[in-house]
Amino acid sequence: MKDYNQDSAFLRAKYKVERIKRFYKHLAAYIIVNLLIFGIKVVKDLSHGDNIIDAFTGNSFSNLWLYWGIGLAFHAFAVFGTDYFFGKNWEENKIQQFMEEEEDKVKSNNR
Repeated sequence: MKDYNQDSAFLRAKYKVERIKRFYKHLAAYIIVNLLIFGIKVVKDLSHGDNIIDAFTGNSFSNLWLYWGIGLAFHAFAVFGTDYFFGKNWEENKIQQFMEEEEDKVKSNNR
C-alpha cells in the first residue's frame, strides 16, 4: 500500500525548494543586471568627460534599484514569510546569539 501522506509531503517540500530556487535566481538577476547597467553608466559618464566621483555618484538609475528591490523584498516575504525575518522566535534567538557572542568575548579576553 502506498503512503499518500509521504508523497504529499514530498511534493510540498519539492514545491518549497522550487520557490526558493526561483527567488535566488531573481536575486542573482537583480544583482547582475543592476551591476551591468551601473558599469555601462559609469563608462558612459567617464567617456563624456565626467570625473570619477561624478560617474559613480550620479543617481540616474537609482529608481531601478529601488523599485526592483522593493519587488524583490516582496518576493522574499512571499517565499520565506515574515516569520523567517521577524518570527515568533526571532527575538529569543537574537538574544541567545548575542549572549553567546558576549560569552565568547569574555572567554577570549580571559586567556
